[in-house]
Amino acid sequence: MKTIILFRHGKSDWDADYGHDHERPLADRGSKGARKMGRFLTTSGTVPDHAITSTATRARQTLAIAAEHGGWTGEATVTEAIYGAGPEDLLRVIRDAPEGADTIVVVGHEPTFSRTISRLIGGGAIEVKTATMARIDVDVARWGDVSFGRGVLVWLLSPGFLKPNRYRKLQEAIQQTKEAAETAAGIATPDRDD
Repeated sequence: MKTIILFRHGKSDWDADYGHDHERPLADRGSKGARKMGRFLTTSGTVPDHAITSTATRARQTLAIAAEHGGWTGEATVTEAIYGAGPEDLLRVIRDAPEGADTIVVVGHEPTFSRTISRLIGGGAIEVKTATMARIDVDVARWGDVSFGRGVLVWLLSPGFLKPNRYRKLQEAIQQTKEAAETAAGIATPDRDD
């Protein structure tokens, strides 16, 4: 099983002094969203083994802030292939992920992410707001085998959902889900006396 976290960059600062769209930085709200999502990913138990980010300033800043606040220590790749990419381009980036990694986080842009998610899961209209993460599981052993239509959307979450009470409830729900999965696994594979 391979897990892909597609993470749209945080809200950018349109009033900042920048030359080209590529250099547009995060706004304060974007930094706050990146912090929340970094902590959430760690709390959910889905810490990435490897990160891949667009070269755009706002994407690199989003990854750096999320990793710091989530305590992620895996390696990161910065690539121009994500900026201005289409779904096929992004699929190539995913397929080139290091085989030693089971979970990757890819930080990038719209409309690429919503289109790619839709194609990975075999259809549907998806909206990826700023600082939103989507977790897609693909039942393959190698990144090179990831293809459109083979993924399962596990969750799609934006920072606005992570308000203090909601976050606490989400943590409880995650814990209950883990406990239920462990119980179910014990029932499905009972001990045998051989």
